[in-house]
Order: sequence, then structure tokens, then C-alpha cells
Amino acid sequence: MKKALSLLVLLVLAFALSACWPGEITVSTEFNADGSGTRYIILDVMDDLLSTTPIINPDDPDQTEGKGAVLNDKHITGGVIAIQTWLEENAPDFITVHEAKVEGYHRIFTMSYNFSSFDDFVAKYQTLVNLSPNLSWNDFDESELPKLEVSGGFTRTLKFTESKAIVEASLDWAIDGIFNSIYDAADLAGFVGKADISVLAGYSVKINEGLYEELRFYNPTAPDGDGVGKVIFVESEDFEVTGSFFNTGLLVIVILSVAAVGAGGFFVFKKVLKK
Repeated sequence: MKKALSLLVLLVLAFALSACWPGEITVSTEFNADGSGTRYIILDVMDDLLSTTPIINPDDPDQTEGKGAVLNDKHITGGVIAIQTWLEENAPDFITVHEAKVEGYHRIFTMSYNFSSFDDFVAKYQTLVNLSPNLSWNDFDESELPKLEVSGGFTRTLKFTESKAIVEASLDWAIDGIFNSIYDAADLAGFVGKADISVLAGYSVKINEGLYEELRFYNPTAPDGDGVGKVIFVESEDFEVTGSFFNTGLLVIVILSVAAVGAGGFFVFKKVLKK
């Protein structure tokens, strides 16, 4: 009886010292001179089924704080790979769900969508936010919404801004759906909630030479409970990037206009000479 009780205690302790590690989401966007472009949404999930040894908790790389191994696969019906099927079946039509990749013990899920103009970008963005059962586009004020300011003549300058709040809102349709559809609620009760399964771990926007980038990193001196050392994710509340393009279209128009005026002047000059 005592041996059985001891074994039970050890099992409970082992479970308590093991934890889910959130799926790390990176949102990456590139704009062209005309406001068109592509946005990528990349989800990196550590899958314990892909590792022959326990996955070390990233917040405890030296294994000195007793945080235990990362367990993700056991909490998802069908395992981590089931996320791929859910995305393929539930992503809106304008999103391309790419084939999942494996890198070591990481499963990488990638979605992307193209936009033909900034208006198209906003329209698709709004659709994603409104797909959330908890949020809507109208919940956000003007300062939080994505904006693109265009200025200049021969040098066309684009300034893009958006908030972390609206970026995260555009992901909620997937996070909420995955959590409520394929995570084992009974297994996770009191242990892991929806807010624990994902985190915005990386963000970047590129406009020609202009680049804003914020990526996760490990800070060994950051306080974490009773100890120090933790992974730092995206902390900025607002993002802004400016990039410039040489406006070749305007240059062509100017050259053609000058050529047309010159040709007209030459034609008039010829007529005067004939007189």
C-alpha cells in the first residue's frame, strides 16, 4: 500500500513538473511599393512525440529550477499534427495553409495570404478579426487599427503602423477554434487554459529597406517566479516601419510628357520654317 501511494505521489509530482509550452506564433509581412504584399502566420509547436528524450523547458535551460519537460502532444486529440488538419478545414478561403514541416522536435505550421492593395489587406484583416467568437473589428479604436501612409514624388515613402492588440485579435479565430476543438478539456482542467496555448513570439514587417523586427529571446536575468531566466516574447504594444521606393512609374510619365511636349514643339517649329 505504501509503495503504491509513493508511486502515485511520484506520478503526480512528475506531471506537475511537466508543462505545456505555448505554440510560438510569428507574424511576418512584406509590402510592395503599391501597397500589395504578403502576410505569413507561422506557428511553431514543440512536439514531444518527435523527441526520444524529454524536451527541456526553454525557461529552465540549465534544468536547475525543476520546471520539468515540455509536454504538448498528450493534451491534443490526435496529437500536435492534428493542428494541420484543423487549419486546413477551418481557415478562410483567401488563406493558404502550407504543408506542415518538422525541424527537430518542432512542428512548423504556416499560413499565408496575399493582398493586392492596402484596402484588400484591411478587408482580409477585418474578416479574420470578425471570425473570432470573442472579438470584432469594431472593438478597436482608430489608433489600434492598421494604417498605411503614402507620401513623396519620385521617392515614394510608405509608413505602416498597427497594434499588437489587433494582430492578436486576427489570430483568435484559430487559437479559440483549436483550443475548443482538439485540446482535451478534461485533461487540461485547472492546468492549462486557452490563454496558455499560444503566444506572439515574433513579429516583422518589411517595406523595401525598412524593417521592423521583434523576435523572442532568452533573458538569463529576467525574474521568473522565485528564480531568474525566462524567454521574452513580443513586448511592444505598437509597431511602426517606414520604407521608400523609387517611383519609376512617375519618372516614366514625366519622360513621356517631356518627350510629347518636345515633339509638339518640334512640329510647330517645322511649320514655322515652312512658312
